[in-house]
Amino acid sequence: MSGLDWARKVFRLRRVPYETCTPAAVQSLLCNILGLPSDHVVVHSVARTTEIFEVPSRTATLQMKSIPACLQHALANNEWALQVTGRSPADVLILDTHFVGMTILYDPPPSRHQADCIAISGLASHPFGSWQPRGQDKTFMWIRDTIPAACPEIRTVIYGYDSKLTTTRSFQSITDISLGLILHLKSGGWNRPSSKPLVFLAHSLGGLVLKEAIVQMAENRDQTVSDVLRNVCGAIMFGVPSLGMEQSHLMAMVEGQPNESLVQDLSRDANYVRQLNARFEGLSFLRTARIFWAYETEESPTVEVGSPKDGWRI
Repeated sequence: MSGLDWARKVFRLRRVPYETCTPAAVQSLLCNILGLPSDHVVVHSVARTTEIFEVPSRTATLQMKSIPACLQHALANNEWALQVTGRSPADVLILDTHFVGMTILYDPPPSRHQADCIAISGLASHPFGSWQPRGQDKTFMWIRDTIPAACPEIRTVIYGYDSKLTTTRSFQSITDISLGLILHLKSGGWNRPSSKPLVFLAHSLGGLVLKEAIVQMAENRDQTVSDVLRNVCGAIMFGVPSLGMEQSHLMAMVEGQPNESLVQDLSRDANYVRQLNARFEGLSFLRTARIFWAYETEESPTVEVGSPKDGWRI
C-alpha cells in the first residue's frame, strides 16, 4: 500500500477508554501505542458507544499519514488489536477499516439529544466510504460532518455489513443480514423505553435489509424485538430496488461464489423482493411512520469498475 493510499484510509478505533473523550486525547493515546509522531494521526470524531452489555467506552474515526510498523503485518485483515500500556492484557483497543456493525459518529449532549439517525449502505459499498465524495480527499463524510452541524440534537450512526460482490466468503441472505441488524438494534438499547425516536437512511440493498428487518420486527412476538419498532418513526430510502433490478451483469461477477443466492434474490424475476414489498406495504406500522422514497428517473450505469482497492460500486 502506497503512502497516498494509506493517507486515504479512514479507520475506526473502538473500546477507547470512556475518559478519553476529545480528539486530542485519542490522538495522544493512539500515537503513544503506535509510536507515531503526533501530527501523523488526525482524529475526526469521538462518540460514546451504544452497546449496553459492554463496559462504557468511546469510538473514534481517524486517518493516519504513515503506516505504523506494528500494523504492516496484518493489512489484509483490516482489523488490529492494540494493547494499552499500563492496562490489563485483555484491555485492548480495536482498530479497523471494515466498519462492520454499529458505529456512532456523533452523539449530542444528553440534554440536547432528541433523536437517532442510522444509515445503511447498499450493495458492494463500504459502510463508511459510500457516504463520502469521490476523489483523493477523504477527510469529509457528510453523515458524520454535515448532519450534526445542521441538526445538532440528532445522534448519527452507520450500520455496516458484508455487501462485497467479489472476494467475499459471506453466504448471508437478506433475511440473515436483517436479523443481524435487529440484534445490533437490541444490543444498542433501541428497544428501551428511554430510547429516542429513530429514523433511517437506507441506500440500495440497505433499503431491502431495512424493509426485511421492519417486517420481521412487526411479525415477531418477542417484546424485546417489537419494542424496537415502536421507536422507529420513519426512513428515507435511496434507490431501493423494491420490485427487483436487472442483475445479469452482477451474476457474471458472483457465479460460483457464496453470495450468488443473495444477488439472485435481487432479480426482477425473483419472487423474494416482490413478496417482501407486499408484506412491507401491508404493515400497520406504515400508518404512523413516514417513509420517503428518493429515486432516479433516467437510466444510469449500475456497476462501475474502480481501482483494485475500490473494487465495484453499485
